[in-house]
Amino acid sequence: MTMKPQRLPSRYAKSFTALPMRCAARAIALALCATLLAGCATHTQRVQRLEQYYLAGDAANALVALDQIGYPRRDRVLYLMDQAILLRMDAQYEASNAALEQAKALIDELTAASVTETVAQFTLNDAASSYVGSPLEHVLIHVYAAFNYLDLGRVDAARVEALQLDQLTRQLGRRPETQLLGNVAFAHYLSGIIFEDLGEWSDAMIAYRKAYEAYQQHGTTLDERIPQALKTDLLRLSEHMGLAEENRAYQREFNIDSWLPLARYRELGEIIVFFHDGLVPIKREHSEVVPLVGHGQLVRVSLPAYYDRGQPAQSARVTINDQTWQTEPAMNIARTAHVTLEKQMPGIIARSAMRNVVKYQTAREAGRQDELAGLAVNIFNVLTESADTRSWLTLPAEIQIARIALPPGSYDCEIAALPYGQHSGNATRFAGLHVDAGTKLYLSYRWTPFYARTTRH
Repeated sequence: MTMKPQRLPSRYAKSFTALPMRCAARAIALALCATLLAGCATHTQRVQRLEQYYLAGDAANALVALDQIGYPRRDRVLYLMDQAILLRMDAQYEASNAALEQAKALIDELTAASVTETVAQFTLNDAASSYVGSPLEHVLIHVYAAFNYLDLGRVDAARVEALQLDQLTRQLGRRPETQLLGNVAFAHYLSGIIFEDLGEWSDAMIAYRKAYEAYQQHGTTLDERIPQALKTDLLRLSEHMGLAEENRAYQREFNIDSWLPLARYRELGEIIVFFHDGLVPIKREHSEVVPLVGHGQLVRVSLPAYYDRGQPAQSARVTINDQTWQTEPAMNIARTAHVTLEKQMPGIIARSAMRNVVKYQTAREAGRQDELAGLAVNIFNVLTESADTRSWLTLPAEIQIARIALPPGSYDCEIAALPYGQHSGNATRFAGLHVDAGTKLYLSYRWTPFYARTTRH
């Protein structure tokens, strides 16, 4: 008996009216299956319990939740990166760097993808392959390893991270899709601070110059401005090294005509505050199930997109013995994540298109042999097509900095976030910070709307 086609929702009606009823029914079944599978947990959904402890500043329970998630073997790098940040929250800096070193080694091992990895990526989805981290995350592995070493008082070890970071960014700068990360302003600035701490004035000056040039080159794209602290660093070192013409150019550019000469600066001590502000954006999936008119199949297009997680604080207020300073933005991680994903999107779309062609052909060939087999293969193809939403979720949205020169002595300090529209967030206080002449004391302060934490060495 011949049945009349049933009326479909307007979204699909035009596409399906030209199909045989059997094909339309098949497509409807596939659409229902795709809808059901959309409820399957992605990485961002699996880590919700971990995030609750993380936002509460409960590092111990966050580490337990991390192990309970059950990261598959292919996500080992992601596990190690999140573990490193949680260990850092718990002031376990050596253990944090051990996790980062493992992540580095595994990334190197996986970068030369095996045939199995490539086949999985081009036949199932991008998330089927082992996670090697994004190029931005590779940069931040070295940045946070350097932070850990500074908190441990191991400036020489932080210098090694600075050198590795320089090598990595040079490599990233050679590829069009990662060229932006070949010149990361804050990476250069942090390296300059480390070199200056060690008295390596020439290397510090080179790094500060690179940071200045990077802020000029990418500042508009990444919503980053040249920190005032970097301007005085350039003036101080260019004067010390006898670069009179360069020094005058900086004076004209920055409209600064007074600063502490290096000799006087070295008679003082310095507190450097790194403010780790807010939460890095989260990746979510955008999916669309599309009917292939005249072919009786559906294809699913799934692409990742970043979503911001609340607004970072405006700055942090640092109060030392009744004097106050404010941190200033140095690296906009959130914006950099958005921009770098946009740069990678043509490759992601190309892989998705190639994968859907392969999936269509496999379902078509199976359908020629057996209609139910073709239906099963098409269902499998639709259900397995998903975006890769894995990312390093325990990073901040931005890093800010304050450089404070002080006479040698002991100081009491308070750091408080200044959220937009509020007078201040929760303050962290500690007493007895000892500052020696010619030395630097590093403080790291992390803030989210529900969490604040400081570290020091």
